[in-house]
Amino acid sequence: MRRALNRYMLKRLGKPFFIVVFVAVAIFLLSFIFGAWSWLLTIIGLIFLAALAFLVFVYIARLRAGEGFFDKVNEPTVTFQFTIDGVQTISDLGSTDMKWQVFDEVLKFPDIWLLVYAKSGYMTLPVDQLTPECKQFIDAQIARAASSH
Repeated sequence: MRRALNRYMLKRLGKPFFIVVFVAVAIFLLSFIFGAWSWLLTIIGLIFLAALAFLVFVYIARLRAGEGFFDKVNEPTVTFQFTIDGVQTISDLGSTDMKWQVFDEVLKFPDIWLLVYAKSGYMTLPVDQLTPECKQFIDAQIARAASSH
């Protein structure tokens, strides 16, 4: 759960985000150390800090929402059924059907795939549970859905 969220957030934020954060922190620290601090830097710093706090809030909210699902179920497993029409998920809480058209992309990592929908949601698929044929089918369906957007 946490691993999937970490990878999703890192992929979405990208390396430039971390470079910007590093440079900004360095500028703030150097300005403070060398006495070049001003009211403008204070305002920029507060805005920067608020943005980072919001990002942490979003991360924690998404993590708790995911963990909340597993707190509600007796059997902490989800069954996926992939069809020509879409993806069906089945758990103790019920089932959902999502058409392939709602998925934007597949983020692939060595141990998990993330089926991304609505640019901010995703389903976590454990790679070791997917056959090569299933992986090809998912790729083909996502490509077909992307071409119809």
